[in-house]
Amino acid sequence: MWHQKQVKESEFGEMHINLTWDELHERFGFDLKTWKKKFSDYLMKHPGEPDMISAFFRFGNDRINPLLNEVLGRSSGYPTFNRLTTYVAKKH
Repeated sequence: MWHQKQVKESEFGEMHINLTWDELHERFGFDLKTWKKKFSDYLMKHPGEPDMISAFFRFGNDRINPLLNEVLGRSSGYPTFNRLTTYVAKKH
């Protein structure tokens, strides 16, 4: 799992998903209604995901991470989304 490299599973719970959305909105201006809908659509298309947290990390790394790296001028493989979730988990 992507997030285990940055955040211990016990440190990131479902409540952190909403806190991460809030951080994306505050820092980068993400339209939460649109992005939460995209995530909901992703969940519907990937019913085999083991849990909400795993699905959120896969979605974040596939869809959000490239955008963050583009905005921040980072290389495409930089784990910006994972670092953001680590920050959110440690902050809260």
